[in-house]
Amino acid sequence: MKTGISIETMLNQPTLTQTSAGFDVTVPLPVVSVNEETEEKSMAFLGYNFLVDDDGKARVGRLFRACVYHLTTHTLMPQTGKKLGKPKRVSILDRFVNSFVNDIYVNSYLAAWYPDKFADIAYANSLAYSRLRPVNKIFNPATRIMTALISKVNIGTIKGTLNSEEEQAVNEITTKATTLKDEIMMALAMEGTDFGEAMINTANDITQTLENYGPILEAPSLPYTEYNGSCTILSKTGMPSDFEMEQTFRKSLETLGGTIPSEDSIESCWRKETNVEASQAFNTWLTQDDREKRMLSKLENAVAWTRFKSTSFPKEDYTTYLRAKEIVRGTIRRLLNTLCQAQDALDEDAGKLYGEMDMPAVVQMMTSGTPRQDIFKLDEYLKSSYAWSIVLDASASMRVKGEYGRALAICVAEAANELLKDHASWSFIAFSDQLHVLKYASEAYSRRVRARIGGLKFGGLTYMPDALHVAGELLAERFDEQKFVVVLSDGWPYGYKGIPLALSESITALERKGIMVIGVGFETDRMQNFFRRNAAVYDQRDLVKKFANVYVRTSENALEG
Repeated sequence: MKTGISIETMLNQPTLTQTSAGFDVTVPLPVVSVNEETEEKSMAFLGYNFLVDDDGKARVGRLFRACVYHLTTHTLMPQTGKKLGKPKRVSILDRFVNSFVNDIYVNSYLAAWYPDKFADIAYANSLAYSRLRPVNKIFNPATRIMTALISKVNIGTIKGTLNSEEEQAVNEITTKATTLKDEIMMALAMEGTDFGEAMINTANDITQTLENYGPILEAPSLPYTEYNGSCTILSKTGMPSDFEMEQTFRKSLETLGGTIPSEDSIESCWRKETNVEASQAFNTWLTQDDREKRMLSKLENAVAWTRFKSTSFPKEDYTTYLRAKEIVRGTIRRLLNTLCQAQDALDEDAGKLYGEMDMPAVVQMMTSGTPRQDIFKLDEYLKSSYAWSIVLDASASMRVKGEYGRALAICVAEAANELLKDHASWSFIAFSDQLHVLKYASEAYSRRVRARIGGLKFGGLTYMPDALHVAGELLAERFDEQKFVVVLSDGWPYGYKGIPLALSESITALERKGIMVIGVGFETDRMQNFFRRNAAVYDQRDLVKKFANVYVRTSENALEG
């Protein structure tokens, strides 16, 4: 709940942000490409290229773990870390200094408690060193010194040469960084957090020193660390040789405080199962990616008749899902209980007053002389089968609902998952002027699906008629006795001319096919303008009471019909 970790395809470097709810860590994903001439697959990650083989997957796994270890350790910083300051407008220099000092804490914490994690981080440092431009080829003096600092503190050496004045400044700051690291490690060993003032003093000293070296144009950072803005310290060079990388790896591992391998090869730093785990994770990701592409391709015909600009799966953010679910945790159970009771009542077979006697049981009762009441045959009946398609409005107008709107949608989805035991009997989509697939019908309600709900972003226009068309197509292949489309929205269809009329026509078309459409208005009664069956939900109690009542009445009418 404190730290959300998500992945983003379009990122080149991980990001770390802090909100009122906690921290959010976003890590890039490898991008796989195929050489048209050789048909050889390669993957790009953090600016490096690897072959798509077991060795390449293991190397990407090391870089990925280095990102996660480094950024998540930032979130363990005590409240004293906030004293370093994050004003509304942070200067480039402040951004670098805060990151540099906080990274000292990260390395100190890992050295104190998890030095075995340094193998992955040292590997990331050795690759980063190969791409660093020599400091004497960096034009700006401040950038030269900052580049030298992050190289000296993380790798133990500087690429290129500085003039005597700059070298002296780097040595002074490095000495202060080392002193701060020792002080933090001492405090951690004694389970204390009284190093906040030392971090502030060190940050102030570094700021004063760097201010003397001209304009501050950028805040350099290594590829696996948090993004501080674009920088020019990295060059586009090829992968280093194993010998070059091993020398830098050992130097970095020694500087950080890890255990230097005694064997000839640095591969001894990683257990075989670690590399296998990376390969399995990579294969799972590729398999899931192919599966999602197939699911999207199955929607092409349905989407072809709509105005949606694109169809995609949202990026995944499981922590945001958990934070939103926490808002309605009790309501989920209450809604499920209400729906289950109503559905059991609808399916109940009253039967005869006493039922048909089970003659063998009657004979046994009479011969034994033991009174019994379980001598009637139990009537077996077929329950009605149900299918749902949940449609969530993810347009810009829903953004004002905040996480409350997401929470209410989660409540309905969780209830559907428990109520409809067959996971293929319900689907979940979201829409704006784009279509977002949260749960395809053939998918189980897995953690991945929940993470998509958490990662859904609100914005864009409101193509509600188009979303209803897709929802109807998802139910078209089902042979259930009762089919429902449940629309969760604020009741403002918007985006093209004649959209209110198009919405009415879409609802009518679904109802003619025997699909029952229910409109649930979040903090509004506008859904009654379009949906004959509707519920205005202003709080969680309304969701339990009003939505359940509309659902039951709709189902009863369908049975009577």
